[in-house]
Formats: sequence, C-alpha cells, structure tokens
Amino acid sequence: MGRNKKIGLDYFPFDIDFFQDLRIRKLIKYQGGKAVTVYALLLCNIYKQGYYMRWDEELPFFVSEQTGFEEAYIREVIKCCLVIGLFSKELYDSEKILTSKGIQERYQKICDLCRRNNEIHEYNIISSEDIAFSSEEMMISSSKSTQSKVKERKEKKSKKNNKEISPSGDTKKDELSLNPHPQIEHVDFVRLQEYFNTTFNGKLSIVVNITEARRKAVKARIAQYDKETVFTVLKKVAASPFLLGCNDRNWKCDFDWIFKAGNFTKILEGNYDEKRNNNTAGGRKESVSRLKGLAEAILTDSET
Repeated sequence: MGRNKKIGLDYFPFDIDFFQDLRIRKLIKYQGGKAVTVYALLLCNIYKQGYYMRWDEELPFFVSEQTGFEEAYIREVIKCCLVIGLFSKELYDSEKILTSKGIQERYQKICDLCRRNNEIHEYNIISSEDIAFSSEEMMISSSKSTQSKVKERKEKKSKKNNKEISPSGDTKKDELSLNPHPQIEHVDFVRLQEYFNTTFNGKLSIVVNITEARRKAVKARIAQYDKETVFTVLKKVAASPFLLGCNDRNWKCDFDWIFKAGNFTKILEGNYDEKRNNNTAGGRKESVSRLKGLAEAILTDSET
C-alpha cells in the first residue's frame, strides 16, 4: 500500500529583504509591527496545508489564541492583507480562500526542489511560465541560492525597465491603495490625518484615529470627485468662519461632518464661504453696524 501523498511543507524560505518590501511596509504602517506576527502565522498555516487556506469564522480566534492579540485586530490585519495584495482579494471574495500568486509560486518551487510531483490545480492563479520567487516574506535557505535569486531578480527588473515586482508576484504598475476600487487614487490616511490636525490645530477637534467608517467616507468622496477636491474642501473649511465656530451657536464642524456626502458638496459649492452677510456672526455684526450708522444719519438729517 502506497504512502499518502504529502501536500503541506515542512519549511518555507524567508527573504532577508522582507522588511523592505513595499506591501510589508504598508502592513506595518497601517496595522503596526505586530501585524507581521499575524501575517507570518497565517503563512505557516497556509504552507502547512499546501498553498492555500480556506477562511473560517473561527480563524481569528485561533490566531488570537496563538498570538495573544484581539480577534478584532486579527480581522483588521487580514482585511489589510487582502486590500494591499498580500493575499488575493479576488479569490477571497469569490471563494473565501487565502492565498496569493507569490505563495503559490513559492510552494511550486519548493516542491520542485524536493522533487515532489505536486501540481497546483485548485485556485491556481499562476502560469507555468510564471514560477519565480518574489521578495515578499522569504529568507533564502543558503547564501548561494540567495545570491542566485538576487541576481535573477536584478536581471528581471532591468529587463522590465525597473518595474517593481509585488510580493504576490505581480508587476506593480500603479501605486497601491487601501481601497478596493482600482480607479481611486492611493489614499495615504496617515498624511491626511496629519494634514487635518495641523491645519485645524486649536480650531477643530483633532482626529485621533482614522476608523474604517472614516476611511470609507473619504474614499467615497474621492470616488465621487477626486483626491485634489478633498484638499480643496479642507481649505474652504479652514477659510470659513462659520464652520470654525463663528456663528450664533458657537457650533463647529468636525472630520466626520465634513466628509458626509451632502455637507462635502455644500462646502465645495461655496455655501459656507466667508461672506459679508447674515450667514456669519461677523456678517451680522457688520450689518447691524451699518444699520446703526444709517439710522444715525437719518436722525441727524431729520433734526436739521
């Protein structure tokens, strides 16, 4: 009786350039350094099973139990990995499968080195001509193979006019975004938060955290208009006394109010621009002053 065919791996390589990889840097930037632990554990689980893993509602619990991180955080890290391309979002959305082009390439390469006759059939997102290591989360097992792979990557990069190879094995043509809609420009939420807090320091409530709801609102406004319009609107807010609290209620707008669809459009259309009319407290004071002056002039004329 023949032995059962082994599908999973006993090891996988880990590149010394791991932390230089663009998508790993994004993962750390958006989810913190501990997100790498979650990602590495997911890779271990995937390679233990083969080249993919099916999503399960209990998965965040198991990862939480092994890492000590909250389940909600685990879910956010996995979501981030899908959006920035460390896992295939297309396969996840259609089949609830966690894998990537790079993972499958690596699996196939290791099987070839071990002379295993394992082929990728289910959920295959690579072609036979596309088998190559990418600089994702790997460390090459020997210095000789490391030098060989580095040289190979350099030659390949040179031939492709310095196009960047992504961790999942795809050529990176455009700046990636934390946005599932490819037509929307890359959104650097950290810089947006810094810009907002710097611009409205001491004027409006600062933004402590760019929540998922806020991300969706910002991306919706960018999809509706464009990224430059966001900064145009923020500049209009900064120049509007009414929105900064110069009104009869001392009311001030905030980040969430600004990015609501109706409010955003009104700001853009100039509804809250500084005007010398009754829409602002300053305007009202000026109007009252003019009326007083006019009344005094009339009274003076009537007395003479």
